[in-house]
Amino acid sequence: MAAQSAPKVVLKSTTKMSLNERFTNMLKNKQPMPVNIRATMQQQQLASARNRRLAQQMENRPSVQAALKLKQSSVSSLGFRSCQSASPHSPTSSNP
Repeated sequence: MAAQSAPKVVLKSTTKMSLNERFTNMLKNKQPMPVNIRATMQQQQLASARNRRLAQQMENRPSVQAALKLKQSSVSSLGFRSCQSASPHSPTSSNP
């Protein structure tokens, strides 16, 4: 059983251009990618909707609810209840 080897490729250095010059030229000649703003906005909105659903699912998990109750009870025992009971939409309102 003879092992077949791929033909060897010999690279000759026929240029005096440095790698830095070569990559600089590649960057200069690079065509700008077409930007589709509508598609980008749709992707962002879809991701936001997914994140909201995930946050809602996390909030409804029993372990998360237990941790939130534990946190609230420890915060209220330290005397920070007035800071925690304020609505996130209205910093001056308080819920007794």
